[in-house]
Amino acid sequence: MNPLLPFVLLGLGLGYGEAEVAKFERLAAAEVSSQLQGEGRSVRVDAVPFAFSAGWGRMQSAEIDARDFSLRQLPFFTEPWRSKAGRLDTLRLRLRDFNLRGLQIAELSADIPDCRFDFGLARDKKIFRISKSGEGTGSVRVDEKALADYIVEKYAEVKSCTVKVYNDVVWVEGYGEFLIVNTNFTVIAKLTPLDGTKLVLTDAKIYFDWNRADEAAAKVILDLLNPVVDLYGDLGLYDAISVTEVRLRDGYVLARGKTRVPIKPEAPASR
Repeated sequence: MNPLLPFVLLGLGLGYGEAEVAKFERLAAAEVSSQLQGEGRSVRVDAVPFAFSAGWGRMQSAEIDARDFSLRQLPFFTEPWRSKAGRLDTLRLRLRDFNLRGLQIAELSADIPDCRFDFGLARDKKIFRISKSGEGTGSVRVDEKALADYIVEKYAEVKSCTVKVYNDVVWVEGYGEFLIVNTNFTVIAKLTPLDGTKLVLTDAKIYFDWNRADEAAAKVILDLLNPVVDLYGDLGLYDAISVTEVRLRDGYVLARGKTRVPIKPEAPASR
């Protein structure tokens, strides 16, 4: 899988006219789109070079706006073994209405400063590779129906469920076939970040057919359902986002935290 922005870079070192920038944006969008699935996918790239600085390989910002797609793995990584001669002051990601490993995500937004890229590779081979990522801020937003669908897909024991998100709690109600009992169940809990990558049910009240579950039975259910979402293990986001805050309001789970372009997991074949 190619990293983010593995696109042809035109005009680098020769100055950026409007035509060069527009062509760069079109080629960049096409290359990002090639890493995504979905017939209706849409990708737009907006690049802002520094005036009179293109020869030094510096860009003020690049924004990638993509929507209506699906993927199994991030289409972008940092390749730290590459040259860091090029500078990208701010990388902005705006990804909307996409499916990542079975979880439908309403929006992923990130602003990542202080990125570097391999200027020699861009100049000589017309290919762009991020070689260093700064640390920025971002968020992931998931609606309650998408979370319910994901729970049913993830856990074979949960045969059906609905999720309601409001007033800082998540309300999971459904039917499950567990080791201890086959029953209708209800879980009313907070959703809390753990280790930066996991969203877990805490302060939970659990009911079977509206009878309060005893402590042992409640533990069995929580051990099964937690973590509800593992950004690293389930979604393959690596350290792209480290969650520090979760808000549960108006039908949405909103997770906020620190963001970066994660390091490519496999080692390079050659330097």
